Amino acid sequence: MSTERRGAQRGFVLAVTLWILAAITLAVALLTLWSYEEVREASDARDRTADAIAMASTRDALLYLGATREVTLAGLPTRALTEAERASLRLQEFGALRTDPRGGELRLDGTVYRGRGAARFALQDEAGLLGLLLPTSALVDRYLESAGVRREQIGRLRDALLDYIDEDRLKRLNGAEQREYEQAGREPPPNRRPLIPGEVLRALGWSELPAGVRARLPEEATVFYSGAVNLNTAPESLLATWLPGCPQTCRTVVARRRTQPFASGLEVQTVAGVRLPGDPLIDYRVLPSDTLRMTLWGRTGAGWRIHVRFTPLADKRAPWSILAAYPVPRPSSDAPAQDPGSDLLADAAPDRP
Repeated sequence: MSTERRGAQRGFVLAVTLWILAAITLAVALLTLWSYEEVREASDARDRTADAIAMASTRDALLYLGATREVTLAGLPTRALTEAERASLRLQEFGALRTDPRGGELRLDGTVYRGRGAARFALQDEAGLLGLLLPTSALVDRYLESAGVRREQIGRLRDALLDYIDEDRLKRLNGAEQREYEQAGREPPPNRRPLIPGEVLRALGWSELPAGVRARLPEEATVFYSGAVNLNTAPESLLATWLPGCPQTCRTVVARRRTQPFASGLEVQTVAGVRLPGDPLIDYRVLPSDTLRMTLWGRTGAGWRIHVRFTPLADKRAPWSILAAYPVPRPSSDAPAQDPGSDLLADAAPDRP
């Protein structure tokens, strides 16, 4: 065999060997990438499962606390009264009616707390929210004005919302019923209360509100409570609906209630130096209501919002009723989560980021 032919054969073998090595390298790289993706997906699935378990465990602990603890002006106690404390209250003439803060309560104003595992939660007394179950014209007007809506738009938005909620099909002066919705290419109003707060944005014209107002409304409104408003638990962004002179007045009220909750609407007026709309003794309350909104979320995925009404003394009924439960986006707040100070919400080996 000639030297040239042997050289050509060696060159061919070398080229084939290099191609084989390149193919093996590519296959190993693809296998490594596939393995990495499988491990990552398995890790994500593990985290999602752990978060779901932690959220469910946190939810159950909160339901237990809500059904077995009597609220105070400061919120939901995490510690049960001792026998000595109960005996002391029984001996007092009005001991059973005492609602003074005992220390360690879970705040019901949307404060973020650490739950079990990596779960986070926030509790909101629905008496501190904008009541759209049976809203008055004055309340809707004050809310829209405090949200920065132009005065000439308020009447149309208010009447459209009230027409959306009421059970009749009579149109208010600036409102909208079936005909107006059909002209706008929309489905007619259901003429019932909204099922969840976000449904309010389906009222004619409300979807055109500024983006910031549309984003806040589901967080600030309730369709599960109607009655006196609790200024001890109202979100700071909502206080301007009732307090003139905000943001300064709102900051004053929030700073005071963090250290010492208000004991009456009259006290709010005195501290803030303003006059509340309506009757400060009838239209305002200081104790949380029996209707609570729980928001729970984990490290990934959507959170859950649960509206619950506690009925621990109801005869032949469950100690609570779930009014609605639905997924919500995970809160984007950067506020650090606080320690709930309860063994029911603590883990022996916490798994927290």
